[in-house]
Amino acid sequence: MQITYLEAVILYLLKKINGERTIYSLFHLFQGKRSSQTIQDAHLYQLSPFFHSYPSITRSQLEKAVNCLMEYGLAEEIADTKVVLTPRGIQELDLKLAESPLPIYLNGWKYHQVTESFWERLTLLIQVSSNLVHRERSFIPVRNKKETLNWVKHYIRQQGEDRYQLAERLYQELTATLENQKSRPELIVLRLTGFKKIGLTAVQAAELTGLEPAHYHFEFLNSLHAMFDKIMSDSSRFPLLNGLIKQPEQKVPLTQSTEKTYKMLQRGYSIEEVAAVRNLKESTVEDHIVEIVLSVKEFKIDYYVLPEKQQRILTAARKIGAKRLKQIREQVVDVSYFEIRLVLAKYGDVKWN
Repeated sequence: MQITYLEAVILYLLKKINGERTIYSLFHLFQGKRSSQTIQDAHLYQLSPFFHSYPSITRSQLEKAVNCLMEYGLAEEIADTKVVLTPRGIQELDLKLAESPLPIYLNGWKYHQVTESFWERLTLLIQVSSNLVHRERSFIPVRNKKETLNWVKHYIRQQGEDRYQLAERLYQELTATLENQKSRPELIVLRLTGFKKIGLTAVQAAELTGLEPAHYHFEFLNSLHAMFDKIMSDSSRFPLLNGLIKQPEQKVPLTQSTEKTYKMLQRGYSIEEVAAVRNLKESTVEDHIVEIVLSVKEFKIDYYVLPEKQQRILTAARKIGAKRLKQIREQVVDVSYFEIRLVLAKYGDVKWN
């Protein structure tokens, strides 16, 4: 039996959530749903690389994949739509990942707001530059969004250099950012359109490289995100490509409801007062606070969890070697689940055994 790459990814994610969330939490993760619960799940279970990583997947496709895994005997349902891996499933996952490792640069949470716009701008800029160098003005643009077309046109003018200088600088920056032995830059190059050269579609590129469509998709994203890492770590070296990265509209991307809660907390409202004024459950306000902690690094939690409790929660989490709320609470009985979630959200980057 040979599982697909997508099935392997789903197995990996199911292993991480370990039956504590339904299979639909994976659907919302792939879709990049901007809800407090999905954002918390992404961080709590260390799944943030996969946030908004496969938005084309449908609920029925996910259900079908999970059902296949259960039919293969690799997973089993322990409660309604809550699934865990069987010992055989763990073994099969290890074998598959040894053969086809997960993408190491994938970072959906960090880059989901800029990936699509960057790719649209980059592909159009390359096509325009290539045709300009060959003095060809009659071609069908690879992007037909008016916003993208106008943006690239303005960006080229903004550079203030002739077509040859622009093309050379673009080439030099591209080759430098694509040099990476741990990613597959050819998956990007295959998609590029230039003078008298039409880039491949994702389906065509997958067929040419012999990759399953989902495998190609994740490797393609991985290569793009590897580019982002290099560009953003040394933006002065890659000014042209760095300029293509659209800055998020919000530095702190909170969901709309959480943003309202955040403003009230900043004005000194308590959880109970926020819930009463906004006609929300206190548990909903607690969800908002966890989301705030995940998104606003300077937000302090001492008001909600005493420092001494924070330390005991962290000690228990390290001892257990996982971020399992129930297991931690069994070790630290005088804390609430909310307090545990806050601590794990605040110190989510610590190393676990």
